[in-house]
Amino acid sequence: MTPLITTSRLLLRPHEESDVSFMVALNSDPEVVRYTGDVAFVGPSEAAAIIASLRRQFTERQLGRLVVINRADGERLGWCGLKWHEDEKGVDLGFRFFRAQWGKGYATEAGAACLRWLTDTTDIRDVFAHAMPENIGSVRVLEKLGFAAAGALLDDGFQRFVL
Repeated sequence: MTPLITTSRLLLRPHEESDVSFMVALNSDPEVVRYTGDVAFVGPSEAAAIIASLRRQFTERQLGRLVVINRADGERLGWCGLKWHEDEKGVDLGFRFFRAQWGKGYATEAGAACLRWLTDTTDIRDVFAHAMPENIGSVRVLEKLGFAAAGALLDDGFQRFVL
């Protein structure tokens, strides 16, 4: 599939059915999912169901989580993107990367590219994100992207961040 977003180091594209093993590997690392509220995938069927949901949202809304690929070598590094939340009538920015890719600026670069894309292609301006306060790396990324903490902690232990 053609990349939706390109940066100097990254390609971002919608998920494909062939991304099942990538998603299983990413969500099987307990440290990667530690602060997400998710549990590790039991197997490929769970990953396939998530991918189908992501693909459906992208088709319906032209928004979604995107696979982040290293332009230099084609390696899938993680995902980043925008997700429509019907219950909140809003869009959140989320990201998840393999632990080996943490601290390299990929989340910030991909997040900034997603926010630019949103501004350039839609009239949506209200974007939020959720992170657990103890997830210092993710909080730092959100702050670099211009988000600020808003309100009290949510019931599930997450802090809401807004632009």
